[in-house]
Amino acid sequence: MSDWGVQREQQNATIVATVGAADVTLTAGSDITGFTPAAALIAPFVGRWAYLVQIFAVIVMGATAPTALVAKLKTAGAVVLDTLTIPVSTLVASAIDTYGFPLVGTASGSLYYPTGDTPIVTFNATTTAATLKAGSRAVFSFTYVGD
Repeated sequence: MSDWGVQREQQNATIVATVGAADVTLTAGSDITGFTPAAALIAPFVGRWAYLVQIFAVIVMGATAPTALVAKLKTAGAVVLDTLTIPVSTLVASAIDTYGFPLVGTASGSLYYPTGDTPIVTFNATTTAATLKAGSRAVFSFTYVGD
């Protein structure tokens, strides 16, 4: 990206597998961590940044599908930065569904630099559990939104 003709360094994306690189049971009624980097993500320089997280998830529904499924991007301190509700029409009993969607964090001049934060992506299935399959991925990066 260029800001008034000055080329600024960009940070490479961080690709994260499911927790434990294994299937994650999305227990009904709880925010269950699906993805989190191993260490804090730090913006490359001072300024106003926001997380840009691309989710690529394979989710298996049980014999009874959840009545809702919500993904949340949170800070390490559990502050919710963004939320996405999966369309209910896709929650079908015994289905194997793939979902691709972005989650975008709140712009901040202090959360991401200089010490950074370890973001968390959780899933909350309502009434019935589902499974986030190993092989799903989250791509964490920053987007620069100005000084």
